[in-house]
Amino acid sequence: MALTQIDDRGLKTPIDLLDSEKIRFGTGNDLEIYSGGSGGKIHANNGVLEIEADSFQIWNHAANEAMAKFTADGAVELYHNNSKKFETDPNGVLQGDNSWHYWGDSDDLYIGHNG
Repeated sequence: MALTQIDDRGLKTPIDLLDSEKIRFGTGNDLEIYSGGSGGKIHANNGVLEIEADSFQIWNHAANEAMAKFTADGAVELYHNNSKKFETDPNGVLQGDNSWHYWGDSDDLYIGHNG
């Protein structure tokens, strides 16, 4: 583990931790952030993790494909292969032409609109 100095201007250098070494927050270590070697993890030991922001977006590692977007007082958008597949609006779910939704193990129930 590489240690760093913190002063009134912030960190002097990054904090480097080895795999599975954790940064823990809270009296009972309620929040942990760490890398397991094959991916990172944010773990809320009390079962609740809250993210507060006016907008929150999840992107792939290369930051060139959106996965999900959440906007305060606005839409929730879900993406597949950087293509928006689901979006909420004030009335519920926004659907465009040629959109189909499938349910069941064999996609035996589907609802769609072909324009």
